Amino acid sequence: MDCQTVMREIETRLYAEDPAGTAIDFMTETHMGLVPVVDRDEKFVGLLSGDRLAHLMLPKMLTMVRGVTRASYLRESRAELRERLEALRDRPIGELVDRSAQVVRPDTPLVDAMFMLSNKQYVVPVVTDEGRLVGAISFFSVMHWLGESGQ
Repeated sequence: MDCQTVMREIETRLYAEDPAGTAIDFMTETHMGLVPVVDRDEKFVGLLSGDRLAHLMLPKMLTMVRGVTRASYLRESRAELRERLEALRDRPIGELVDRSAQVVRPDTPLVDAMFMLSNKQYVVPVVTDEGRLVGAISFFSVMHWLGESGQ
């Protein structure tokens, strides 16, 4: 069984050159915490995650100090958090993505994608030999595929 059999095609493209507000709005509307990003040639660039956005929304002083795991002493307002989110909106999506995500080809055995999923890569992009994004595999796409009748 290969990845093409299980992958979900990507219907909405998020482009690296577009403002991050486009991705933020898409992620909020669809409740997706991890989305693939492409360039104008449809080539995969990286993954944008809610984790990454949350990190970028932290007060700058917390991101500069290593080893800090709690900051409950800070009292932040909704306005302060919103201000940092709004500051991200005009940056290009490509500046915010994780470019180290592993990818698979359509003919890659599904077990390889499952291994990536089990190692905390929650979405595995499926790309052609030329790097063009054609789909993605997540735990949920695997579960959906397994639940289909007649398989």
